Amino acid sequence: MAGLVRNVVTVLSAFVGIRKKGDHEEAAASLTPLQVIITGVVAAALFVTTLILVVRILISIA
Repeated sequence: MAGLVRNVVTVLSAFVGIRKKGDHEEAAASLTPLQVIITGVVAAALFVTTLILVVRILISIA
């Protein structure tokens, strides 16, 4: 479970663009590229789905 949380934090900080060099090196040593890719795809899909839902709700209200 701790690895999943670390993976999500790593991907979300990459989305935002803020990352300390020490944190980056630590994450690079403990995570595999496949883990980061899968987490990134899931996070992007959740982001797009959230945007679509918000737009649909706002359109239905207007």
